[in-house]
Amino acid sequence: MKPLSSDTLFNLSPLDGRYASDLQEVQDAFSESRLIRERIHVEMVYLKAFLKATGREDWWKESYMSIYTDIDTEDLKTVKEIESRTKHDVAAVIEFIKGQLPEKVRPYVHFGLTSEDVNNLSHGLMIVAARDILLKHLKGLIRELSGLASDNRDRRMIGRTHGEVATPTTMGKELALYSLRFAKMYSELKDMNIQGKILGATGNLNAFVGTYPDVDWFELTREVVEELGLEHTLFSLQIMPGDTYAILLDSVKRLSGLLIDYDQNIWTYFMLAYLFQKADASSIGSSTMPHKINPIKFENSEGNAQLAESLLTFFSQKFMKTRLQRDLTDSTVKRNIGTAFGHIVLAVIYAQRGTGDILINDAKMDEELANNGQFFSELVQLVERDRGASDGYDHLKKQTRGKRMSYAEMVKMMTEAGIEAETIETYVKGLTGEICDKALAEVKKLIS
Repeated sequence: MKPLSSDTLFNLSPLDGRYASDLQEVQDAFSESRLIRERIHVEMVYLKAFLKATGREDWWKESYMSIYTDIDTEDLKTVKEIESRTKHDVAAVIEFIKGQLPEKVRPYVHFGLTSEDVNNLSHGLMIVAARDILLKHLKGLIRELSGLASDNRDRRMIGRTHGEVATPTTMGKELALYSLRFAKMYSELKDMNIQGKILGATGNLNAFVGTYPDVDWFELTREVVEELGLEHTLFSLQIMPGDTYAILLDSVKRLSGLLIDYDQNIWTYFMLAYLFQKADASSIGSSTMPHKINPIKFENSEGNAQLAESLLTFFSQKFMKTRLQRDLTDSTVKRNIGTAFGHIVLAVIYAQRGTGDILINDAKMDEELANNGQFFSELVQLVERDRGASDGYDHLKKQTRGKRMSYAEMVKMMTEAGIEAETIETYVKGLTGEICDKALAEVKKLIS
């Protein structure tokens, strides 16, 4: 069989095929090339610190760091060619680095390290990079959503509880609450970091202290991990316990759940005709019904968020488990974290695009309010009870339950009952505008 073309039409995953143009940053963050580059990065930062700590500081030349900073496609292919012979990916990186260093320096490449010392730091760097990509797109969605919420601060509409007509709200307030929820998740994710370690074969620095007992290995390893931008820990097995992976990925999983909720509720507002979309003259909504403009951006977002949620659930469960001091089941799993990030970033991208296309159907919302005044029963029964009628609720239940009464009919009934117009207007308005303002002010603080 001939090998498949490198054209994206032939890729196994739509993340690298259909959606490749949207996910180039995520692809770079989690590709095999990125893993190789980060391994080289870790090795070189450690080598520099090791030479300094063992009295060989003058052996280090800053030009050595170009092995990492100037790596190109041919170098990456060389590493893979070495791996085809060694059958060990980290060993291939070590051999590649040694081949570009003076003879006297070569023995100290990867000195005392285990592959997991290199891998945990490399994967940690990749996850942090992907987190930052996700945050960038999430901020874009929050800003788009906040603008729409602000524009519709006072756009009244029927509320719906259990799908039934309920007390009015505003579209702006409902969207502002989503914006705030997304902003809280943005802030939470922004403040998270991944732990990293250099502790040797079983997590006790045995080989390090055995060969160089006078070196402060706690300080050296802290220096290396923090220079890489991760949070240093001394408490590990050979495998780095996946607690911080699980915590961060659980946060992303909850973001997936919120995206699903947002997409489904916006979809429902389209179904109710409260919202509609900007029309693109060249696009086709349905292959058979020319009138349709389907909410496909939100449906795409929802589907990708569901895929991400499922994968992230598995990852966070998996990374909490280790087998004695080390096993390799996590290795192939970690290579797939990028798939989950690909789906969640895509979900955010499409949610933002969909939000940017939203138009408000003022006429439909006004019509719904005019035709469904039965929600006023809440106000009337409270007024009656406040006047001393203990059966106020039951009285309104008989008059309004299961019936559709117009806004005008209910206002007439309330006016005849002595309820003032100002009270009616205050009830309908509520404090939705103030709540919307407060939510958006909080959003601004959280994403600044």
